Amino acid sequence: MYTELYFRRRCLLLVIFLLFPFLNAEALQIARAAQARRDPSSPQAGEAPKPQLLNADSNATLRYPVAVWESSTSYGWLDVTRSGLTYTVVNSRRLGKTFGGRKFAQGEGQHLVTPASDAGNEGFEVSSSEIRANGLKGGALIIAFSNRYPQIIYLPPDQWGTVDKPRQFQEAGVMNLAGTMAIQRSLQNFDAILATVQPPAPASVDVSLHADPPSVEKGRPVALVWNSSNATSLDLEPGVGHVAAAGGVSLLPQDSTNYTLTASGPAGTKAASVYVTVTAPAPVVLPTIVLTDPPAAGEGQTVEVTSSPLVIRGVVMDTSGIPVVTINGKSVTMRSTSAQAAQFRSDPIALQVGENRFEVSAINGARGEAKVAFVAHLSTSTPKEQPAAPINSKGLGKAEILGLLQGDVPSARVAELVKERGLKFVPTQDDLKEIRAAGGADDLIDAINQSPAPARN
Repeated sequence: MYTELYFRRRCLLLVIFLLFPFLNAEALQIARAAQARRDPSSPQAGEAPKPQLLNADSNATLRYPVAVWESSTSYGWLDVTRSGLTYTVVNSRRLGKTFGGRKFAQGEGQHLVTPASDAGNEGFEVSSSEIRANGLKGGALIIAFSNRYPQIIYLPPDQWGTVDKPRQFQEAGVMNLAGTMAIQRSLQNFDAILATVQPPAPASVDVSLHADPPSVEKGRPVALVWNSSNATSLDLEPGVGHVAAAGGVSLLPQDSTNYTLTASGPAGTKAASVYVTVTAPAPVVLPTIVLTDPPAAGEGQTVEVTSSPLVIRGVVMDTSGIPVVTINGKSVTMRSTSAQAAQFRSDPIALQVGENRFEVSAINGARGEAKVAFVAHLSTSTPKEQPAAPINSKGLGKAEILGLLQGDVPSARVAELVKERGLKFVPTQDDLKEIRAAGGADDLIDAINQSPAPARN
């Protein structure tokens, strides 16, 4: 009978052993459902939470909210660094314990400990070299150091205070397994976990600045054009100041200037410069205006005209090309005679009796402008025609003088003839050159120049 009872007990234990995994799984599902009701956003086994990043620019620290089971259950911050970890208690709850065979009554041995007393003693700081081992057991992370074996679980602050019994601690450890495993990974591979929360380094600042053209004459504009990336502030100096991330500006530099564009952003500062050379302007060569009609019209002169309308004619010349000619602002008819000269003629212009003012203007490609102003005076009555003086029939013509010289008549004798008989032509400089070339001496040239001009027909 004893053997049969023993056998039945063994069979019962075997059935319990075989059903335990299923019972445990069912209990786990119930625990997870209860946890989801408390906090629908709490991480499940496959959802590893990200820690809070502290001191990202110096001693990077990964902070996890945890519950720690050792001599009591406490809640606080577990800060993990490359050199070790630190646990800071926020609040603590004592558990009932048995001392000398006596168990503390409920409420006598279980109470909230203020941070100013025992709670401060439950925190710890340990370097990486002091940690002998760490591993997961029953959903908790067990860390071994200095004869201490604290059990740590990831527990969000909104759940602090919900764990104060061994079963609750175990259930919370399973429910927060993903967070607890993240803590373990941060101990084993700190940089891998840090990379998941560390903000990316800001993109480097880049800036460019160009001048178009890089060399200008004084008084001419230059365009500065720039572009930038990853910059939050740009300053163009000298004389411009804050500008947009990309754009351009037109300037009139008076002297050669080095322009600098400084760009600043989260990743630092970068500058770009361009040197603009300012040269002295080339001297402006003015066109030449010669008026041929009315005759004797020149700058500031008054000419008498006897009839209306008046047609103004002339020649304009310039070394850089054909200038643009206007008379009192109106265009004229142009006829080129070479690459640098042209004849011009106005339309017939009706005159008023009295003074009529005219301004002839010529502007070349270099913006050089020449002007000739004159007054055309129209009389109220037509003057009587004066009879022309008779032509000196005895006077010598240019052909006769050249014939005498070429016929070996001495220059002195020809000079005497010129003094006696006079001339019947108005000699020009070209005429005098021809006479000299034919053998005319200074005495002949003087006689020609002193001879009175013949009357015109």
